[in-house]
Amino acid sequence: MKIISTLDELKNTKLTPSASALGTFDGLHKGHQKVIASTCRYARQNGLASMVFTFRNHPMEALMPELEPPRLLSNGDKEAILGKMDIDVLVNIPFNQEVARMSAEGFLRLLQDKGVRAVGIGMNFSFGAGGTGNVQYLDKVHDDFGMTILSCPLLTLDGEVVSSTNIRSAIREGNIHKANYMLGRPYVIRGVVSHGDQRGRDLGFPTANLELTGEKIAIPAFGVYAGEVYARGQWYKSMLNIGNNPTFGTREIRLEAHLFGYQGNLYHQPVAVRIMEKVRDEKKFPSVDLLIRQLEKDKKAVLLMNLDGTRSSDT
Repeated sequence: MKIISTLDELKNTKLTPSASALGTFDGLHKGHQKVIASTCRYARQNGLASMVFTFRNHPMEALMPELEPPRLLSNGDKEAILGKMDIDVLVNIPFNQEVARMSAEGFLRLLQDKGVRAVGIGMNFSFGAGGTGNVQYLDKVHDDFGMTILSCPLLTLDGEVVSSTNIRSAIREGNIHKANYMLGRPYVIRGVVSHGDQRGRDLGFPTANLELTGEKIAIPAFGVYAGEVYARGQWYKSMLNIGNNPTFGTREIRLEAHLFGYQGNLYHQPVAVRIMEKVRDEKKFPSVDLLIRQLEKDKKAVLLMNLDGTRSSDT
C-alpha cells in the first residue's frame, strides 16, 4: 500500500486511475469499512486501483478546536487497519487551513487530476469549504468530472445507525460491548506505562498505569473492565480499572491494568489495551479490606470471561 502523507506530496505524485473511498474515517467502524470495501470491490471489477482518501486528524481540530471530538483511533492504528484492507493507495493527509479553504469543486478537480474515476462515500459525508459538497451535490456534477458515484446507505445495527458519534456515546456510558460491536473490533487505548502510587502492589494487584488526564481520547465510564494488554510482544488477559480511585482520593484519571500471568514491571514501556467488557461501576469503599475483597471478586469475574466478553461455559 502506497501512503501519501501531505497535500503537497499528493499534488506532485502521478497516480494510476482509481476508485477512491472518501471520508474522515475517524473510527474506521463497520459503516466506514462497508464504504471502503464496496469501493475496493468496484475498483477490482473495473480494472482500477483502489484508494482511500482520508485525514490524519479530525477536521474540527482545524475548524473549531474546542469542538474536536475525543479520538477513537490513533493514526498509526488507522493506517495499520487500512493496510489489511486490500488498498493500493492511502491518501492520509493533515486537515489544515489549506484543505479547509478548498471548495467542493476544487476538491473534485484535485481528485480528477489524480485519476479518480469513481468515489465511494457514505450518505452523511460532506467535503469542500463549509461542507457544501455532499451526495446531492455529487449527483448533480459527477458527469462534469467523469466520476461514478458509489454512495452507501448508512449502516444500522439493531436499529441504530453505526456512527462515530454513537460509538463515543457508548464508550462514555460504559457500554463497551456496544461500542466494540459497532467498531467491529475492541476499543484500544495506547500509552506508555508511568509510575503510579504503587498501591496496587500493596493490595496484591500490581498494575501498569496509563495517565489519561488531558488525553484527547474517548475515555470509558469509570469502572472495572475485562480486557487485554499487549506488552513486550504478547497479549495478556487483564483486569482494568478506569477512573480516579475514589477510595484513595486520587485526582488524576488513570487506566490501571493488572496483567494475569505477567511478572516484572513495565515502567516506560509502550502498551496497547483492549477494553472488552464492563464488570462494574467505580465505587468508593469505606475500607481497604472491603476494596481488596471486591477486587478478588472482580478478578474471578474477569478470569471467567471469554475474550468476547461472555462468561465461560463452566460457570
